[in-house]
Amino acid sequence: MLRLPERKVLLLLLFLFAMFFPAEAESALQLFSGNQCLGNVNSLQQGAFSLVSATDMASLLELPAVAKDDTLVVTAGRNKIQLVSGASAAWLDVELVPLAASCVQRNGQWFLESGSALKLFHSLLSRSGKNVSLRWGTEVSDGAPAPLVTPPEPTKTPSSPVRDASAVSAPSSARPLLKGVRWGIDDDKIRVVLDLEGTGEPEVQRGAGSVKVFFSSGPWPVPGIPSPYREVNAGAMNFGDRLMIDFASSLVVHEILSLEAPKRLVIDFRRSAASGAPVVPPVVVHAPRPTPFPTLSPLPPSTVETPRSPSRTGKRIVVVDAGHGGKDPGAVANKIREKDLNLSVSRMIVARLKEFGIDARLTRDSDIYLTLRRRTEIANTMNADLFISIHGNALPPGKSATGMEIYLMALPTDKDAMELARFENRELAEDNGDSTKAADKRTQTLLAILGNMQQNAKISESTGFAEYLFNGGKAGGLKMRRVAQAPFYVLRGAAMPAVLVELGFLTDRQEAKLLADKSYQRKMADALAGGIREYLKKN
Repeated sequence: MLRLPERKVLLLLLFLFAMFFPAEAESALQLFSGNQCLGNVNSLQQGAFSLVSATDMASLLELPAVAKDDTLVVTAGRNKIQLVSGASAAWLDVELVPLAASCVQRNGQWFLESGSALKLFHSLLSRSGKNVSLRWGTEVSDGAPAPLVTPPEPTKTPSSPVRDASAVSAPSSARPLLKGVRWGIDDDKIRVVLDLEGTGEPEVQRGAGSVKVFFSSGPWPVPGIPSPYREVNAGAMNFGDRLMIDFASSLVVHEILSLEAPKRLVIDFRRSAASGAPVVPPVVVHAPRPTPFPTLSPLPPSTVETPRSPSRTGKRIVVVDAGHGGKDPGAVANKIREKDLNLSVSRMIVARLKEFGIDARLTRDSDIYLTLRRRTEIANTMNADLFISIHGNALPPGKSATGMEIYLMALPTDKDAMELARFENRELAEDNGDSTKAADKRTQTLLAILGNMQQNAKISESTGFAEYLFNGGKAGGLKMRRVAQAPFYVLRGAAMPAVLVELGFLTDRQEAKLLADKSYQRKMADALAGGIREYLKKN
């Protein structure tokens, strides 16, 4: 039996634990389809967010849901939602959709922020051809369900005089929704028109080379966010109840106007010679590349060898990155050092691309160490059209696999992809920091960044690039294992379609013999170079 002083200490500890680690309130919400109540969905309160069980929603909507490790896949016909525990975005088919809060896995269920869950499932059902209207309801005292409060329908307002909206600021409750973005040319100006819905005004913040516009979070995707003009880049990010569109440009902002009937915001960027920026035709040879968001801060001066950045030759530029190097050997198995394999194959790829008439360049052409961040910084400085990072794969004892894998930076396909990303995100630091802990933190940061809606355009382009490489490998007689995705830091800052290639598994004895063979290395290089050439022909 506890003595009185011990009991007091125990009670004090329990009190402090309850204060600093409050229990999440669990309850249930009713899911409605139109006026029909489908049933109860488990919910819990986490901070300011109300989370609901996506597993329960799938069951009530009679949609198959398959769980594997930290991933839940919900399908409706040929369409699917993919949820990853801890990620702040979800896959809707091949689109990356931001979530107001990170997905939580608990007791065999996947919980989403209630508003995000409605949007995801509504979009999934709509794509599969089912016309449904989903909403949440609550129980009132007499047992009859009552719908939650929803935003009012937009009302048409009479035309108002044009005014400068550059200093407009409004609370989140007064911001309108963004319906779509339209682009065009008006004389010497690039004009972007933001079509709005609802009352109030968006908040506009102007800074050096940037215009940020804030709206209330609404349906996603919003049509037209990627810019068709190289002089102006557009990206977006969700902040819970806010949606921010960021327009980055070296052009002068000529005017920002708020117009009514219909409600819209117009931003004009002056592209005349007076602005100091060249006039670039709106028709581009290949898809535009958004600037990474948030913008990378300038790098400190580097003491390591870095390639010179010659001016553009008029040809398409491909940057090939030989992974690891210098003090970082990468994976070592069966007498092979990954850094040596990567450099050898990268050189062969560049040589083959040059034979095709493609301007190909290396991030490193010797055994030097480059940080992960520096590699894509080099590609951005060169204004590259494509970025491909070459690596060798490895598995822990007891596991075996063979074949080439191609990855793009996105939510992880599965647990193995996540573990590979954690390994590749390790960086040998000069300080005394733990590289493993730093890699885990870096990986989690990337999962949050993937909630950035601007990534959608680049992920779509990178997916197409990866498919061409995969088909090139198959055509070249290589064993192609899969195209997958994971949060790779080396791809994070690339402002162009970017992929990471795992040539094969150094830990498999038979495949290691192939990887060490120069003729097989050339076979891999020729196949990948062929895939790159085909992609550039079609894009």
